[in-house]
Amino acid sequence: MSNDQSFRAASWRRLKKNKGALSGLVVIIIAFFIAVFAYFIAPDPSPYANRIILEIGGEKPGFKQIFIKVKKDKDVTPTAFFQQLLSGKEDAYYYMPITQYEKKGDSIIVQKFIDIGLSERQSYSVTQTAPNPVVTKKFFLGTDKYGRDILSRIIVGTRVSLSVGFITVLISLSIGLILGSLAGYFRGKTDDIIMWFINVIWSIPTLLLVFAITLALGKGFWQVFI
Repeated sequence: MSNDQSFRAASWRRLKKNKGALSGLVVIIIAFFIAVFAYFIAPDPSPYANRIILEIGGEKPGFKQIFIKVKKDKDVTPTAFFQQLLSGKEDAYYYMPITQYEKKGDSIIVQKFIDIGLSERQSYSVTQTAPNPVVTKKFFLGTDKYGRDILSRIIVGTRVSLSVGFITVLISLSIGLILGSLAGYFRGKTDDIIMWFINVIWSIPTLLLVFAITLALGKGFWQVFI
């Protein structure tokens, strides 16, 4: 057995003995698969799990609601597998909360839910709705103030959490490697200047640095990594 193989075997044995580290590895692996297949696991597969239904905002965990699926005014093209894997699937229907419904010929008459004790009678033809227009959805972790499914947003948010950790370390490693190489190669004043610059950056409170970067670059997905 080569030294490399024996080192890996010894490392694996040590990892198996450390139950805390092994549990952490299992959690990371599970989180990785959740992040990769987030849009197939999440109850709301829309991009960023951003299906807004204001009428059911701020509901508690376990909340159930009946919806009628009404076609959007624009045509939504079918989403390919890899496109959904990367960025989700755009909803082809509006999800309208209702309290009750009744089918009459080619029409569906519903009581649209507006607020507790308040509803509005509306009618839709079968051409305006999905083939199976009425669905009941359960929100296991409730909804936020915009009526978005919290569970779906947590699942999709796993991508951001893992991406921030991975890319931040990659950026830090790249910058550190470049600056360290320059300082070690040129030495002298170059080394002093680089060390001075690093000390200045480290002396700035992290929170103030975050505020400054936010004001300069704005808010967004990619700014999180910086």
